[in-house]
Amino acid sequence: MPRRGVLALLAAAVAGCAKPPPPPPPPPVDETLEGAINATLLDIARQLGEQAGVARVAVIDPLLDGRSGQQTKATERTTQALAAAAPKVLPGLHLLPFDEAGTRGAGWLLNGTLSALDGRTGSYRLTVALSNRVSGLVVARGVAPVRDAQLDLEPTRFYAESPSLVRDRAVQGYLETTEKPVGQPADALYLEQIPTAALLAQGQEAYNQERWDEAQKLMAAAAQREDGQQLRTFNGLYMANVKLGRAAEAEEAFGKIAALGLATSNLAVKILFRPGSTDFLGEAETYAMWLRQIARAAQGSSMCLMVVGHTSRTGGEQLNRALSQRRAQAVRERLVREVPALARAQRVRTEGRGWDENIVGTGTDDMRDALDRRVEFKVQSCT
Repeated sequence: MPRRGVLALLAAAVAGCAKPPPPPPPPPVDETLEGAINATLLDIARQLGEQAGVARVAVIDPLLDGRSGQQTKATERTTQALAAAAPKVLPGLHLLPFDEAGTRGAGWLLNGTLSALDGRTGSYRLTVALSNRVSGLVVARGVAPVRDAQLDLEPTRFYAESPSLVRDRAVQGYLETTEKPVGQPADALYLEQIPTAALLAQGQEAYNQERWDEAQKLMAAAAQREDGQQLRTFNGLYMANVKLGRAAEAEEAFGKIAALGLATSNLAVKILFRPGSTDFLGEAETYAMWLRQIARAAQGSSMCLMVVGHTSRTGGEQLNRALSQRRAQAVRERLVREVPALARAQRVRTEGRGWDENIVGTGTDDMRDALDRRVEFKVQSCT
């Protein structure tokens, strides 16, 4: 064989043994909020397959913070962006306003959460679920990372000014629905209450826009419904009546917050204190009214009450635990002052948990983590 032919064969053999070039790296993931919204919708479209373009009439229940169950400026922005993007990715989707008329005409529901990731500043997880209101099933669910240190976690006005935590059974059902695996039932109670949830959403928006009279009327309408007996309802009634200068009606509404919260052992009130102190920060007479109503609600129960103090994540751990215990004890003393009978047989006990049970956990000591500086009232057996 000619030398040239041998060299060609050797070159071919060497080329055959050479490793193929590595594949190009995957494109970077778009972790902006808008990119995450698009990713969750594309994931939902992929799960729907050939059904992605089928005509669907839907509403969006405004997204919530996955930790607190509140609406924040960030979840508000996410809801608006989701509403703009969804029909583009799911061309058969027709969105109606989330109000009573819209919920009557929509057989489909989108809801979701934006949740901060532990120990990773500016990192979040966006979850969006699509549920069939007729079958009661979660039919698709998208999850995507978000990285944005500038997201505004401040609660909307309604949640920032609510006297109590509003994460009750209705809110829990919302959150659980977003976490259900595809093909599993959405929370049944949550789906049943969608029309009332829409009414409450209208009331919250009216409050956020300082339309106090409208907010009061919407919350009062919700309070007339059996499924409107929710902490959001009575917080809204309380705040709207305060803004309208109706002190008696406001106190009556707070009494319902106290009664409902104790009946479900889910009463966490935003009683704020001066730094390092057991003195109230804010209007002392407002806190006095809250504690008066809580004491009266506790008096009507045969159970005992555990007052649990909490602090935000600033300062030393042991210092905060001791401070939260002193604050819980100070609240107990005020309850007993209102209803002396509560002092008998140690019906009101106290515990300080420092920052162990932070809900928000930012340690910013402002409106964003006000829930971390709450006082909880838990009903328990006296034995």
